[in-house]
Amino acid sequence: MAEKPRKTGRQGTREQLLDVALALFNERGSADVTTNQIAEAAGRSPGNLYYHFRDREEIVRNLFSRLVGRWAEVYALPEGRAPDLSDIERMLAGNFAALWEYRFIYRDLPTLLHRDEIFRRAYAETRAAGFANFRKLLAYFAEAGLIHPPASGEDAEELASLLWLIGDYWLPFVEAGNDDLTKQKLEQGIALFRRVLKPYLRT
Repeated sequence: MAEKPRKTGRQGTREQLLDVALALFNERGSADVTTNQIAEAAGRSPGNLYYHFRDREEIVRNLFSRLVGRWAEVYALPEGRAPDLSDIERMLAGNFAALWEYRFIYRDLPTLLHRDEIFRRAYAETRAAGFANFRKLLAYFAEAGLIHPPASGEDAEELASLLWLIGDYWLPFVEAGNDDLTKQKLEQGIALFRRVLKPYLRT
């Protein structure tokens, strides 16, 4: 059974339930975890869980919102200084750290998109915003002299698509080969990112 929350009050309980749900979803997959199991693992009553969340889908949506918040942290631009190559490496590593922390979303993505219309809309909006932000990052790093800008908007879109595909589907790709997801496998995903970006990096 999960530890009791250190915080007290509504917000502390809500965050604890999300923490417990995330651990269970990562372990078993979201389709195989019920709200009753989440409440039990958190040391809460089902009624207490339903006070905070209407159903399992709402829990998934809140965890996805957390992931979006993590992405905002990962891709935050440095303040008070010019960017360097370490910022690109930080973003690559941070992206895969977030992938691991919220791995059930990547494993279950087709099912989640099919099962929940609200989640599907949120994912589509996040994806559109992600592509727009990627174009801004390309321009930012190009202006700083770290990368060669793509030759056209079409090239930028293709580059964004390739990186998005690796990010969203690297984990299912590894597990489809009956491989365990280890730190080394995550490093291989980062290496693929580097390979795609390599032609654009100024060395």
